[in-house]
Amino acid sequence: MLGMMVAILVAIAIPSYVAMRDRSNDSTARAHVRQAGDAVEAYRAERGSYAGMSSAALARFDPSLRESSYRLEISGRAGYCVQSSIGGRTWRLEGPAGEISRGDCR
Repeated sequence: MLGMMVAILVAIAIPSYVAMRDRSNDSTARAHVRQAGDAVEAYRAERGSYAGMSSAALARFDPSLRESSYRLEISGRAGYCVQSSIGGRTWRLEGPAGEISRGDCR
């Protein structure tokens, strides 16, 4: 009887823990993407375009932005994509007018 009760508790606890961990990973990855996106737009506002932008250059606009927390792709002078992956869950922002969505930069 005790063994069955433990099995039921484990069957309830593990999926709850996994869902909580996934929500936490998603929230952190979205925050990294949002933070990098804000730095990208600050760069464009100062320079007038995305040309020459790099992760190192973005650190000037947000010193707390860690290069290891996101990946930056430049799409010519008029666009970019920022993505962050945590725990196998990836979120991206395609700019300048995109929204944060699930998946890799294309």
